[in-house]
Amino acid sequence: MKLLINLLIIIAIVALAVYQIYRHFRSSRQGKCAACEYDCEIKRLAKHRPPSD
Repeated sequence: MKLLINLLIIIAIVALAVYQIYRHFRSSRQGKCAACEYDCEIKRLAKHRPPSD
C-alpha cells in the first residue's frame, strides 16, 4: 500500500513538472516579452501602438 501511495505521489510530481516545462516552452515561443506574465509598461505601449504600414 505504501508503494502505491509513493508511486502516485511521484507520478503527480513528474506530471506537474512536465506540465510546467511544456507551458514555459509554449509561452517562450512568443518572444521574451510575450513570455513574461507581468504586465509592464512596455507591453502596454506595444498593445496600444498603431499598426505600421
